[in-house]
Amino acid sequence: MAFWTLYKRELSSYFQSVVAYIVLFGSALAQGMVFITLTNFIAQQNYKDQSVFQIFFTCAIFWILLFVQVPLITMRVFSEEFKLGTIEMLLTAPVREWEIVLSKFFGALTFFLILWLPVVLDQVALQLFSNPPPPVSWGQYGTTALTIVLVGAFYVSLGVFTSVLTKNQIISAVLCFALIFATFFVALQKWQQHLDAFTLSWISYVSLLEHFGHAVQGLFDTRPIVYYVSMTAFVLLVTQRILLGRRLKG
Repeated sequence: MAFWTLYKRELSSYFQSVVAYIVLFGSALAQGMVFITLTNFIAQQNYKDQSVFQIFFTCAIFWILLFVQVPLITMRVFSEEFKLGTIEMLLTAPVREWEIVLSKFFGALTFFLILWLPVVLDQVALQLFSNPPPPVSWGQYGTTALTIVLVGAFYVSLGVFTSVLTKNQIISAVLCFALIFATFFVALQKWQQHLDAFTLSWISYVSLLEHFGHAVQGLFDTRPIVYYVSMTAFVLLVTQRILLGRRLKG
Protein backbone atom coordinates (compact mmCIF):
# COMPACT_ATOMS: atom_id res chain seq x y z
CA MET A 1 0.00 0.00 0.00
CA ALA A 2 1.35 3.41 -0.98
CA PHE A 3 0.37 5.03 2.32
CA TRP A 4 2.29 2.50 4.41
CA THR A 5 5.41 2.86 2.27
CA LEU A 6 5.26 6.67 2.45
CA TYR A 7 4.59 6.55 6.20
CA LYS A 8 7.67 4.39 6.88
CA ARG A 9 9.75 6.70 4.67
CA GLU A 10 8.51 9.75 6.55
CA LEU A 11 9.03 8.31 10.03
CA SER A 12 12.51 7.00 9.24
CA SER A 13 13.51 10.43 7.92
CA TYR A 14 13.14 11.86 11.44
CA PHE A 15 15.82 9.52 12.74
CA GLN A 16 18.16 10.77 10.03
CA SER A 17 17.78 14.41 11.09
CA VAL A 18 20.05 16.14 13.60
CA VAL A 19 17.28 18.57 14.55
CA ALA A 20 14.98 15.68 15.47
CA TYR A 21 17.57 14.23 17.86
CA ILE A 22 18.16 17.65 19.40
CA VAL A 23 14.42 18.06 19.98
CA LEU A 24 14.18 14.52 21.39
CA PHE A 25 17.11 15.01 23.77
CA GLY A 26 15.97 18.50 24.82
CA SER A 27 12.42 17.32 25.49
CA ALA A 28 13.58 14.32 27.52
CA LEU A 29 15.97 16.49 29.54
CA ALA A 30 13.34 19.15 30.25
CA GLN A 31 10.70 16.58 31.21
CA GLY A 32 13.10 14.77 33.54
CA MET A 33 14.27 17.96 35.24
CA VAL A 34 10.71 19.17 35.78
CA PHE A 35 9.67 15.80 37.23
CA ILE A 36 12.63 15.81 39.63
CA THR A 37 11.93 19.41 40.68
CA LEU A 38 8.24 18.76 41.27
CA THR A 39 8.94 15.54 43.17
CA ASN A 40 11.40 17.31 45.48
CA PHE A 41 8.95 20.17 46.01
CA ILE A 42 6.09 17.85 46.96
CA ALA A 43 8.33 15.80 49.28
CA GLN A 44 9.88 18.81 51.04
CA GLN A 45 6.70 20.85 51.37
CA ASN A 46 4.44 17.86 52.03
CA TYR A 47 2.19 19.19 49.29
CA LYS A 48 -0.96 17.09 48.92
CA ASP A 49 -3.31 19.21 46.81
CA GLN A 50 -2.03 17.84 43.49
CA SER A 51 0.21 15.02 42.31
CA VAL A 52 3.40 15.41 40.28
CA PHE A 53 1.46 14.14 37.27
CA GLN A 54 -1.27 16.78 37.64
CA ILE A 55 1.13 19.68 38.18
CA PHE A 56 3.36 18.71 35.26
CA PHE A 57 0.60 18.77 32.66
CA THR A 58 -0.62 22.20 33.74
CA CYS A 59 2.70 23.99 34.36
CA ALA A 60 4.37 26.53 32.08
CA ILE A 61 7.17 24.18 30.97
CA PHE A 62 4.61 21.77 29.56
CA TRP A 63 3.05 24.47 27.41
CA ILE A 64 6.46 25.69 26.23
CA LEU A 65 7.47 22.18 25.18
CA LEU A 66 4.16 21.66 23.39
CA PHE A 67 4.43 24.94 21.48
CA VAL A 68 8.07 24.45 20.48
CA GLN A 69 8.09 20.75 19.59
CA VAL A 70 5.49 20.78 16.83
CA PRO A 71 6.92 23.63 14.69
CA LEU A 72 10.40 22.08 14.88
CA ILE A 73 9.33 18.60 13.81
CA THR A 74 6.86 19.68 11.11
CA MET A 75 8.70 22.58 9.48
CA ARG A 76 10.51 20.22 7.09
CA VAL A 77 7.54 18.00 6.17
CA PHE A 78 6.79 19.60 2.80
CA SER A 79 9.23 22.52 2.83
CA GLU A 80 12.23 20.24 2.50
CA GLU A 81 10.57 18.36 -0.36
CA PHE A 82 10.04 21.66 -2.17
CA LYS A 83 13.60 22.81 -1.50
CA LEU A 84 15.22 19.56 -2.68
CA GLY A 85 12.83 19.12 -5.60
CA THR A 86 11.75 15.65 -4.46
CA ILE A 87 8.13 16.79 -4.30
CA GLU A 88 8.03 16.51 -8.09
CA MET A 89 8.85 12.82 -7.83
CA LEU A 90 6.04 12.33 -5.30
CA LEU A 91 3.49 14.25 -7.32
CA THR A 92 4.28 12.33 -10.50
CA ALA A 93 4.25 8.94 -8.73
CA PRO A 94 1.08 6.79 -8.80
CA VAL A 95 -0.02 7.97 -5.34
CA ARG A 96 -2.91 10.18 -4.36
CA GLU A 97 -2.57 13.50 -2.57
CA TRP A 98 -4.39 12.29 0.52
CA GLU A 99 -1.91 9.40 0.84
CA ILE A 100 0.99 11.86 0.78
CA VAL A 101 -0.64 14.21 3.28
CA LEU A 102 -1.73 11.44 5.68
CA SER A 103 1.63 9.68 5.57
CA LYS A 104 3.42 12.90 6.47
CA PHE A 105 0.83 13.73 9.12
CA PHE A 106 0.99 10.34 10.85
CA GLY A 107 4.78 10.24 10.54
CA ALA A 108 5.06 13.59 12.33
CA LEU A 109 2.39 12.62 14.88
CA THR A 110 4.19 9.36 15.67
CA PHE A 111 7.43 11.20 16.31
CA PHE A 112 5.57 13.79 18.41
CA LEU A 113 4.21 11.01 20.63
CA ILE A 114 7.69 9.48 20.90
CA LEU A 115 8.83 12.82 22.35
CA TRP A 116 6.46 12.27 25.28
CA LEU A 117 7.56 8.72 26.11
CA PRO A 118 10.06 10.02 28.73
CA VAL A 119 7.07 11.18 30.77
CA VAL A 120 5.90 7.57 30.95
CA LEU A 121 9.36 6.44 32.05
CA ASP A 122 9.50 9.22 34.66
CA GLN A 123 6.13 8.14 36.03
CA VAL A 124 7.24 4.50 36.17
CA ALA A 125 10.43 5.53 38.03
CA LEU A 126 8.33 7.57 40.45
CA GLN A 127 6.24 4.49 41.25
CA LEU A 128 9.28 2.21 41.63
CA PHE A 129 11.49 4.43 43.78
CA SER A 130 9.00 6.40 45.89
CA ASN A 131 8.33 5.23 49.42
CA PRO A 132 5.41 5.00 49.68
CA PRO A 133 4.57 5.09 45.95
CA PRO A 134 1.90 7.63 44.93
CA PRO A 135 -1.56 6.25 44.19
CA VAL A 136 -2.19 5.24 40.59
CA SER A 137 -5.20 6.73 38.80
CA TRP A 138 -5.65 4.99 35.47
CA GLY A 139 -8.53 7.32 34.68
CA GLN A 140 -6.24 10.36 34.91
CA TYR A 141 -3.55 8.66 32.85
CA GLY A 142 -6.01 7.60 30.18
CA THR A 143 -7.77 10.95 29.76
CA THR A 144 -4.45 12.83 29.76
CA ALA A 145 -2.92 10.50 27.17
CA LEU A 146 -6.01 10.84 24.98
CA THR A 147 -5.85 14.64 25.24
CA ILE A 148 -2.17 14.69 24.28
CA VAL A 149 -2.93 12.57 21.21
CA LEU A 150 -5.86 14.78 20.19
CA VAL A 151 -4.07 18.09 20.77
CA GLY A 152 -0.91 16.73 19.16
CA ALA A 153 -2.88 15.63 16.09
CA PHE A 154 -4.45 19.07 15.71
CA TYR A 155 -1.17 20.93 16.17
CA VAL A 156 0.73 18.57 13.85
CA SER A 157 -1.95 19.10 11.19
CA LEU A 158 -1.32 22.85 11.52
CA GLY A 159 2.40 22.21 11.06
CA VAL A 160 1.80 20.09 7.97
CA PHE A 161 -0.47 22.83 6.60
CA THR A 162 2.06 25.64 7.10
CA SER A 163 4.81 23.47 5.63
CA VAL A 164 2.90 23.02 2.37
CA LEU A 165 2.68 26.79 1.99
CA THR A 166 6.38 27.59 1.69
CA LYS A 167 9.80 26.27 0.73
CA ASN A 168 11.38 28.03 3.72
CA GLN A 169 11.46 25.85 6.83
CA ILE A 170 11.93 28.82 9.18
CA ILE A 171 8.86 30.57 7.79
CA SER A 172 6.92 27.32 8.11
CA ALA A 173 7.95 26.96 11.77
CA VAL A 174 7.08 30.59 12.57
CA LEU A 175 3.66 30.30 10.91
CA CYS A 176 2.98 27.06 12.77
CA PHE A 177 3.96 28.60 16.11
CA ALA A 178 1.74 31.62 15.40
CA LEU A 179 -1.29 29.43 14.66
CA ILE A 180 -0.68 27.27 17.73
CA PHE A 181 -0.31 30.31 19.97
CA ALA A 182 -3.46 31.83 18.46
CA THR A 183 -5.48 28.75 19.46
CA PHE A 184 -4.01 28.97 22.97
CA PHE A 185 -4.61 32.73 23.18
CA VAL A 186 -8.35 32.20 22.73
CA ALA A 187 -8.46 30.39 26.08
CA LEU A 188 -6.94 33.41 27.83
CA GLN A 189 -9.88 35.58 26.78
CA LYS A 190 -12.03 33.84 29.38
CA TRP A 191 -10.62 36.15 32.06
CA GLN A 192 -11.80 39.27 30.27
CA GLN A 193 -14.61 41.12 31.93
CA HIS A 194 -18.12 41.63 30.55
CA LEU A 195 -18.26 38.48 28.44
CA ASP A 196 -21.70 37.04 27.77
CA ALA A 197 -22.61 33.43 28.54
CA PHE A 198 -22.50 32.36 24.89
CA THR A 199 -18.95 33.67 24.41
CA LEU A 200 -17.80 32.03 27.63
CA SER A 201 -19.25 28.68 26.59
CA TRP A 202 -17.59 28.92 23.17
CA ILE A 203 -14.22 29.76 24.75
CA SER A 204 -14.64 26.85 27.15
CA TYR A 205 -15.35 24.53 24.21
CA VAL A 206 -12.03 25.35 22.48
CA SER A 207 -9.91 26.07 25.57
CA LEU A 208 -6.75 23.98 25.71
CA LEU A 209 -6.28 24.99 29.35
CA GLU A 210 -9.66 23.59 30.34
CA HIS A 211 -9.19 20.44 28.28
CA PHE A 212 -5.96 19.53 30.06
CA GLY A 213 -7.32 20.75 33.39
CA HIS A 214 -10.19 18.27 33.12
CA ALA A 215 -7.97 15.51 31.71
CA VAL A 216 -5.50 15.50 34.61
CA GLN A 217 -8.46 15.14 36.97
CA GLY A 218 -9.66 12.09 35.07
CA LEU A 219 -12.80 13.81 33.75
CA PHE A 220 -13.90 12.40 30.39
CA ASP A 221 -15.60 14.82 28.01
CA THR A 222 -16.60 14.04 24.42
CA ARG A 223 -16.61 17.71 23.34
CA PRO A 224 -12.82 18.05 23.00
CA ILE A 225 -12.78 14.82 20.98
CA VAL A 226 -15.29 16.23 18.52
CA TYR A 227 -13.48 19.57 18.38
CA TYR A 228 -9.96 18.24 17.79
CA VAL A 229 -10.94 15.47 15.40
CA SER A 230 -13.07 17.79 13.26
CA MET A 231 -10.46 20.57 13.24
CA THR A 232 -7.66 18.14 12.39
CA ALA A 233 -9.68 16.66 9.54
CA PHE A 234 -10.51 20.14 8.21
CA VAL A 235 -6.89 21.32 8.25
CA LEU A 236 -5.69 18.13 6.55
CA LEU A 237 -8.40 18.49 3.90
CA VAL A 238 -7.26 22.04 3.16
CA THR A 239 -3.66 20.80 2.95
CA GLN A 240 -4.69 18.07 0.52
CA ARG A 241 -6.47 20.60 -1.69
CA ILE A 242 -3.39 22.86 -1.74
CA LEU A 243 -1.19 19.90 -2.71
CA LEU A 244 -3.70 18.95 -5.41
CA GLY A 245 -3.50 22.48 -6.76
CA ARG A 246 0.29 22.25 -6.94
CA ARG A 247 0.01 18.95 -8.83
CA LEU A 248 -2.45 20.44 -11.36
CA LYS A 249 -0.23 23.47 -11.89
CA GLY A 250 2.77 21.19 -12.44
